[in-house]
Amino acid sequence: MAYTINPAVFGSMFAVPSQVVDNNLKLASASQLKTLLWVFRHASEPIDPAVISKEINYAESDVCDALTVLCEWGVLNSDSTPVKKMPLPEAPVMTATEKKKELPELAPVKPTYEQVAARCTESPEIAHMFSDIEQLLGKTLGYDSQCILLMMHDQYGLPVEVIYMLISYCVSIGKANLAYIAKVGKTWGEKEIDTIEKADEQIKTLNLCLGVWKQFATLAGIPNPKPTSSQAAYLNTWTVELKFSVDMIYLAYEEMLDHSGKISFAYMNKVLMNWHEKGLKTPEDVEKDKQAFREKNQKKKDTDTSYDMAEFNRRAESLPVYKKGV
Repeated sequence: MAYTINPAVFGSMFAVPSQVVDNNLKLASASQLKTLLWVFRHASEPIDPAVISKEINYAESDVCDALTVLCEWGVLNSDSTPVKKMPLPEAPVMTATEKKKELPELAPVKPTYEQVAARCTESPEIAHMFSDIEQLLGKTLGYDSQCILLMMHDQYGLPVEVIYMLISYCVSIGKANLAYIAKVGKTWGEKEIDTIEKADEQIKTLNLCLGVWKQFATLAGIPNPKPTSSQAAYLNTWTVELKFSVDMIYLAYEEMLDHSGKISFAYMNKVLMNWHEKGLKTPEDVEKDKQAFREKNQKKKDTDTSYDMAEFNRRAESLPVYKKGV
């Protein structure tokens, strides 16, 4: 059957960024696409998750997650993320323990339906994985979902047991759509998280960062329930690598606000890296460092003033004395 576009629909249209269709369509979830369409159909209106939730019939938490993803795609800006220059996404922060291994996206080359079926026949482990994950997600896996899981196993090198742990984690944070799972799978593959022990350690780190984000977001008044991927990378560096507390991260946030008109995690990172180099670990350490700096400046100012007064007195003494009647 051949299909053509009904010319009548060209009477009223709105634009959608081509980069979304080119780069994100294959792995985008239904809630993300519906949120995207609503946002661009109502481009002149405020973006209110509650209103969007009502109109697209998805939970408000799903809409908030979708809006966060749209920010990661470079489609939206928010007051909790730096403004991005399209179409390049913000580069994540590499920590000392992360490996600089890059993997391709899963979308370009997909196995055929026959190839997927053959793998299930050849490897009972793959067939069991599909069955178990269906129970875990509470839904039947279609061809596209099976492709993503199979390529995570074959192309990213993630063992079946690690994929189980990955998906269980995604379910636990309420982000069980396959697009998000594929994104996390790519990150784990790049970090070579290929054992149960490594997966367990990674999940502990992710949960730690999520807990830190919730505390920090509450202090800073940031409404986003979860950090973006780049923000999560910064949090991982600050909490896991540098061992900073939430209080220190919030203090760096306040320092950033004193010098910048918008939220910049890159600026906060410079502040925290500077404190780390100085060995400052608590807000008290930071205050002592500031006090020492102020005292040093005051001492220099007093010394300069004292020198100026001594010079003034010396010059005054060298002037001739005026005597009446002389």
